[in-house]
Amino acid sequence: MMNSQAISCCFSGHRKVHFDMDTSYMGDIMQDALKAAIIAAIAEGYKTFLSGMAMGFDIIAAETVLKLKYDHGQDISLLCILPFRGQELKFSQKWRTRHELVLRNADKINALNEQYVTGCYYERNRYLVDHSSRLICLYGEKSGGTKHTFNYAEKSGIRIVNLWPEMEYQSST
Repeated sequence: MMNSQAISCCFSGHRKVHFDMDTSYMGDIMQDALKAAIIAAIAEGYKTFLSGMAMGFDIIAAETVLKLKYDHGQDISLLCILPFRGQELKFSQKWRTRHELVLRNADKINALNEQYVTGCYYERNRYLVDHSSRLICLYGEKSGGTKHTFNYAEKSGIRIVNLWPEMEYQSST
């Protein structure tokens, strides 16, 4: 159910996965796969990237978009879609700092609610899918928001690029 804006790509991924996303071999594999997926989307004409700005994969994806934009001169934009203002207040200091830095460098920030309300995370996830024609995700069939986002994207018929199978393959080799 994509709207009429230019083709755009959103992200979703588990906050907690079986490896440290910053300092491990598997973290490096995930970041390389994420960067390659974003570069492939850019090559196919994607210019707008949406992040829900949750800890973990969402923030890492937003940081990767910003690196490609500023360090490599890509003509792309980052939209941060917050479920509510202040979502980062419950994050660890490390993730709060990263969240703040991404927001300072984003092209646009859209807070869907002024404060937490029941269902705001699902609202954010549906917004991401409804305003995108591609989902890049790290989905390992666990329950939670990424599962719902993945299922909603499938039902909506947008293209899904799931990095999880690459992670599973690399962890078994």
